[in-house]
Amino acid sequence: MPGRKNNLRARRVIGSTGILLALPFFVWLPLGMLEFMPSMVDVFGITGLRIPASITVAGLLIAAIAFWET
Repeated sequence: MPGRKNNLRARRVIGSTGILLALPFFVWLPLGMLEFMPSMVDVFGITGLRIPASITVAGLLIAAIAFWET
């Protein structure tokens, strides 16, 4: 079935995009604990942490929907 194969490929691309959307914040969190890189709290502030958190959650939701039953 050629349609199913294209659908699977598109879902993998969308899922990978969702993971790549969340990945920078996963990497930034432990690196921010080191001295050479500012932490997320320094950049966004306590109330501004909703911005990277919402981007990360959105990316993970996109990936979860895209990779569901693949």
